[in-house]
Order: sequence, then structure tokens, then C-alpha cells
Amino acid sequence: MRYERIDHRIDERRRVVVGVDSDRGSVVALRCAAEEARRSGAVLVVVAAWSPFGGEVAERTYPCAELDASQRAAARRMLDGACDLATLPDDVVVERRVERGPLGPALVALADGRDDLLVIGLRFRQVFGRLRSSVDRYCKRHAASPVLVVPPHWEAPAVPALAA
Repeated sequence: MRYERIDHRIDERRRVVVGVDSDRGSVVALRCAAEEARRSGAVLVVVAAWSPFGGEVAERTYPCAELDASQRAAARRMLDGACDLATLPDDVVVERRVERGPLGPALVALADGRDDLLVIGLRFRQVFGRLRSSVDRYCKRHAASPVLVVPPHWEAPAVPALAA
């Protein structure tokens, strides 16, 4: 599935785009993206993706609207849960999006502006005895905007308290 530019922006400011999934590292990436959005005054775009059960071919062969709605709702719950766990700052404009299809292409399509930043969590899977990444590798290869890869144990830098 090839993604094209996705809809409209809520405004024309710089965007920091981050994807979330069921991995704990995505919450860490979300926290990092929120800090970057706060620092730069950008809009934070948080994305969760879902795919039809059995893939697009199965969906075309045996469409099931109820199952699709269930998958979409599960992605929305995961997105909301990740945002709750990350405790996003109040002074950042947040746009929450649930996209159909693989997460990597959805992120690359959303982070299409010159000034946008794509934030992804570094994650590896072991496949046949070799380490292989998925979403992060896709984004690094195809993104038009800069990509910030966040290690799974990143912590926000301590902000000194302002003197009253």
C-alpha cells in the first residue's frame, strides 16, 4: 500500500510526528517528541495505525465492517493509553490520528514538510537469529523530513526550577 499526503493539517506550524504501538518504547518516543514539540513550538502529531485482520487482500475478499471497526477502536484505545502514560504537557498542541495501514508508511506520509520532524523509537526484533528492525528502518529509508531515533531508555532532561 502506497501512502500519499494525508489530508489537511490543523495548522501550518512545524509538526513533530510520532507513532505509537503496543511496545513500551513507543511511550518513551512519545515523551521525547512532546519535549521536542514544546521546545520548538511545534504541533505534536501522535499516530496509531491499524490493518484489517488478515491484511488488505483478505479484506477485499471477505470484507467485515464490524471487524474493521473493532480494529480501529483498539488502535484508538492504544493511542489514548499511550498519551495517558506519557503525560503530555498542557502547553503543546496535540493532534491524535488513527490511520489505516502499516505504521511506517503512515508516519512517512504525515511527516512530509520541510520543517517537520519524525520521531521513532528504536526497537529490534530477533528474526532467524539476526536483529531486524521494522518501522524505524522503513522511516529512516523513506522519510523526507529529519528522523530522530530515540533509544528505549531515554529520559527527559531535568528542567531547572524557575526562581520566583
